Amino acid sequence: MHVLRRSREALVPQGIALDLQVIRPHPRVELDGRLFCVADGTALFDSADTARAAVDLFIAQGLLEEEATDDHDVAQHYSTGAELVEDWEPKKRRLPAEAVPLLRVFPRPCLVRERCRLRRLRRHDHGSRGRVRRVRPAAAR
Repeated sequence: MHVLRRSREALVPQGIALDLQVIRPHPRVELDGRLFCVADGTALFDSADTARAAVDLFIAQGLLEEEATDDHDVAQHYSTGAELVEDWEPKKRRLPAEAVPLLRVFPRPCLVRERCRLRRLRRHDHGSRGRVRRVRPAAAR
């Protein structure tokens, strides 16, 4: 929450921030254009859910306004299964244990698809929402 508050404060009034978050379902590993396995994204979803809840609270408090949302697939390409396994070893997401030996020897390109949500958020300051300053023409003064 502290980081989000500082990020919001860094925005100029009415400034825009983009919030990219991983969303369910779990990541899918595809080999030769077909589903091979589904990875476990639970650990990543837990932290993503916490971050999303913090942003949602700022929206509910009127500090941020959600102007647009786009859910989309993000595809990460790997030249071999071994490259995918190596890249995923330090990550929070987990490949199924039974899939790892097969991926290690898979010699062709493979793909991981994950769902993501991109939100465009605008900073709002208390008291500024809907307030428009009107200036009368000089002749009317």
